[in-house]
Amino acid sequence: MTQQLSLFPNSPLNTPNRLQDETFAELDAALSPVDEVFAAITRFRNSLNFMELLEFIARFPNYSAFNGLLLYLQDSSATFVATARAWAKKFGRQPDQNARPLVILAPMAPIRFVFDIRDTVGAPIPSELLKSVETENQLSGKIYLNTQHNCSLQGIAVNETTLSHDAEGTADRITPALRKQHKDLNFQKNTSYLIHLSKTHSLEEKYSSLAHELGHIFCGHLGIDRYAWWPEREDLNISAEEIEAGCVAYLVCRRKGLRACSEKYLSNYIGAEREMPAFSFNAVLQAVSYVEEMGKNRWKELRKGRRN
Repeated sequence: MTQQLSLFPNSPLNTPNRLQDETFAELDAALSPVDEVFAAITRFRNSLNFMELLEFIARFPNYSAFNGLLLYLQDSSATFVATARAWAKKFGRQPDQNARPLVILAPMAPIRFVFDIRDTVGAPIPSELLKSVETENQLSGKIYLNTQHNCSLQGIAVNETTLSHDAEGTADRITPALRKQHKDLNFQKNTSYLIHLSKTHSLEEKYSSLAHELGHIFCGHLGIDRYAWWPEREDLNISAEEIEAGCVAYLVCRRKGLRACSEKYLSNYIGAEREMPAFSFNAVLQAVSYVEEMGKNRWKELRKGRRN
């Protein structure tokens, strides 16, 4: 898991239905630093502005989602950033005299300074740096298999089966009744959650659905077990839960170039000017970071975040 994951307190918006009518400002006391800034910046409550933020974070897949947010808050026009050393070594460029450094989190140090491409001078800009994120709509099978494997370490069973025509996937907390119903799946003793995916879907569609259902789990919508690094947040309303899980799937997929898969979960907000419901963007970013780490390689043991 990335170092950034432990640098933000796990105190997302625990907003039961009775709190939904309160203003964002009245909720500040319960917010993490990420959610506090979200509450303060009112333009993020507009769906068009919020989708602009998500798209910006998606354009920086080599940086954590947390760092994507930091970059957007400092310079929403940034297109390609690197440290001064990287600009010099890889591209023969350096920050100009009026360059403004942007602050991001660093894995082995508190912070790192980066510079946007338009604040550098030197050798000609490589054409590939001027392109937007490639939209491939193809996923490496290794990412999907790694994620499946690491789900089992986290106590999450993933089952590919036949679902109803309109179902993308489901996630449930394991109960004695569910264990009895699915004896054929041979759940391990530590299995706490069950995700069903459609076996007829493409690899990309299954991964998108998996990211969405993991979003529900890692945002705390299904409660916690002994392996949980996330807080319990079962008292959210359906709108908040679906927004959070949809954002997780959108960012995880979009940062891999899977535009078609990413957009379906937030289709009600893309291109529409709507008021966003209250939800925790901090919970979303933590879940995105974890899901992305799960796809990188097969873990030998469970990796945990810090839960306050």
